[in-house]
Amino acid sequence: MSKPVKRYLFLFTFALIPLIGHANNHLEKLPHKPPILTTTAIIEVYEGDEFKGIVLIERGKAPFGKAIPGGKVEYGETVEIAVRREMQEEVHLELYDLKQFHVYSDPSRDFRHHSVEVAHVAKAFQTPTAGDDAAKAFLVRLEDIPWDELAFDHALVLKDYISWKAGVTDLSMPNP
Repeated sequence: MSKPVKRYLFLFTFALIPLIGHANNHLEKLPHKPPILTTTAIIEVYEGDEFKGIVLIERGKAPFGKAIPGGKVEYGETVEIAVRREMQEEVHLELYDLKQFHVYSDPSRDFRHHSVEVAHVAKAFQTPTAGDDAAKAFLVRLEDIPWDELAFDHALVLKDYISWKAGVTDLSMPNP
């Protein structure tokens, strides 16, 4: 090899050292941290065959506001068991005709941490009562949803639900 080629090879190698070191440092600084898996249910309450509204809660813990009832999936628990458990704990309702609706995973949907929410639709045939993290549980007609008071991205979830109910989208996720 000629002297100029050796010199360029040396300079090129020398220039790569900080990049290689930086890439390794970057990988070391980012430990694996999976998102938190949560689940919710848009519960349609019926009296006989008459639709009365959906269940919302007033959150008893920060972030405050109104929300679709839900909570975290525990280790070793299926999402379906978790949503049924959470609805019993939070609004004291047994769910019927449970269907998975959509998955919401925007990392900014909850300012406290990255959570992935598996939303469901279900029916109930009694009035909710508050329990667990809910300060209040109540029924709301679709035309009376308090859009400006909803926590997290629950306004988006309920808008998707209303579109689905109107036949605009099917039960499958519109933008997987």
